[in-house]
Amino acid sequence: MHVAQLLQSGRKEKYSYMVMTLFGRSLNTLLPRSGQTSVSTQVRVGIQILHGIKQLHEVGYVHRDVKPANLLVGRRGREARFVHLLDFGLAREYVIRSGGTVKIRVPRTNTLFRGTTRYCSVNAHMRGEQGRPDDLWSMAYVLAEMRDTLPWHKLTSKDEIGDKKKRTPDSMLFNNSPKQLLDITTHLRSLNYYTRPDYFRIYKDLDSVMEGSGFSFSDPFDWELRRRRAMRRKRKSKIFQALKTVSTQSLTESTDMDEMRNKMPSSSDESSLSNGNESIEKTFILKPEDFKRNEIGL
Repeated sequence: MHVAQLLQSGRKEKYSYMVMTLFGRSLNTLLPRSGQTSVSTQVRVGIQILHGIKQLHEVGYVHRDVKPANLLVGRRGREARFVHLLDFGLAREYVIRSGGTVKIRVPRTNTLFRGTTRYCSVNAHMRGEQGRPDDLWSMAYVLAEMRDTLPWHKLTSKDEIGDKKKRTPDSMLFNNSPKQLLDITTHLRSLNYYTRPDYFRIYKDLDSVMEGSGFSFSDPFDWELRRRRAMRRKRKSKIFQALKTVSTQSLTESTDMDEMRNKMPSSSDESSLSNGNESIEKTFILKPEDFKRNEIGL
């Protein structure tokens, strides 16, 4: 699952409560906004975001606020390598269920603004009814920001940001990203409120980058590499601190140095993260068929 799960909810006399999946950190804290994310992390995270959005769409809802702060990794273990979509405070059902049938709701002609100005679609700025394509536009902006600052990152006015989005060509948006991502926005521009997005096409665009570059789902993410480097620095600091207290006796000194060298991280330590994640590659739950399947029938 790439969507938060509701475990329990209830209402008491003075309050209501909801228990949901406990997650780790969000992409808002894990990834820099300076465009320094690796392509490997960008496309692998993109595939997971895409699947989370598709899962929500298949049960008849649009999120309307896809952004890094609402995309969190699992707390521990295997789940810590999966990105989950949560915070459905702005979500809206885009279908009507009646008499065993499901159909798309007629879009409203006058809607209030919903979303986050930095990541919402141009359609949201224009107060249009948001559908499935709008969530994917937000995903596109999130992916673009991983490799470069968004062209409107210095703007604060909602109208100015909306106008900047309209005037920004896709080639500029994905200037530092793989060219395959341009096909994603090309596809999104061909959609309207009623049109079902081709999730499989978007998946193939991202997967082709992985295949062409030799990326693997078992590869460490950028934040995992940073954490590993931080642990190495901390370990080295402890070693150097210990060296200050080493005996001046040559034999003892030599013995201590040998012990310290044995504790120093080696090149094999660098690869252990990938080796330890081989099970992720083997048990990764996403398959091409997951993006082809039309569960809602619309």
